[in-house]
Amino acid sequence: MHKLLIILLFLIGLVKTISAQDLHFSQFYANPLYLAPSFAGGAGEPRAVVNFRDQWPKIPGNFITYSFSFDYYLEPFKSGFGLYANSENAGQGKLVTTNIGLAYSYKINITNNLVFQPGLAAYYHDRFTDYSRITFADQYYNGQYIGATSDVLPEDRVRHADFTMSGLFYHKKFWVGYNIDHLMNLSPVLRNDFRYLNIRASLFGGYKYSLSKRIRDKNNEYLQAAFQYYYQSYTHQLNIGGYYNRLPFIVGVWYRGIPLVNKYFSADALTFLGGLKYYSFTFSYSYDMTLGKLISQTGGSHEISIIYTFQAPGRVKKKYKMIPCPEI
Repeated sequence: MHKLLIILLFLIGLVKTISAQDLHFSQFYANPLYLAPSFAGGAGEPRAVVNFRDQWPKIPGNFITYSFSFDYYLEPFKSGFGLYANSENAGQGKLVTTNIGLAYSYKINITNNLVFQPGLAAYYHDRFTDYSRITFADQYYNGQYIGATSDVLPEDRVRHADFTMSGLFYHKKFWVGYNIDHLMNLSPVLRNDFRYLNIRASLFGGYKYSLSKRIRDKNNEYLQAAFQYYYQSYTHQLNIGGYYNRLPFIVGVWYRGIPLVNKYFSADALTFLGGLKYYSFTFSYSYDMTLGKLISQTGGSHEISIIYTFQAPGRVKKKYKMIPCPEI
């Protein structure tokens, strides 16, 4: 129980200092609208995505995250539209964060082979802290519970609108993009309001290399190298990884948490991924192996993603240049 208390106190401390923490997924590309709204319509066909993450299962009151999204590309308007909902449950309902939003992207052909796809998302943010289920150090004396805490606690529910903007450049062999979240924090009035999360900026990209020598099989066996960097408050993090694809199988590995100029050194985890593409379905699973002193304490993290791409009747796929990103 003391581990749970420490984690909850840490989260409340985050509320007071950097507003809160964002939801986290190891399978970045299996949750495209959360990675960047520029991915709205990125499959060229209607697409539904479901994600589930169980973080640190050995610690009581672990972190459970759910996500759902649906997006579609309208070719006559060169536009992608998406709807998404994310929810994180920490401490078995003691801290619940929910985001529900709409995403939009627009496709701009710079050359015959290079595309720029800007994106924008607007979402509703809801964060609830159930203080009635949390106890604090000053509520105990000589091991006995003595009553309510004397600490002045923030409000238990935070609700507001927020915005995200992004951009994605891609070619059939490479991609690079950026995402800037929590744009409400740009307001001088809201910048010091603990209810609004600090701006989170990320940069991601990668390269796709075909291993097949036969033209008709060029997309059936290939390697992908990728990276993701993000900055929020005083935290910098760089993730690097790669994938091997020999359809219908996909495997990958990431190293998450390479420190750059963080105030505290924090190597985070190795992430191992595996996926199977079966007709319109893509199933994937990943495991985060925690590094450092907590390697045997947390139980790592488990993540499952399911992607279903609808095949629209009579749609001409050749007109849509596919983004070469991984699917998990």
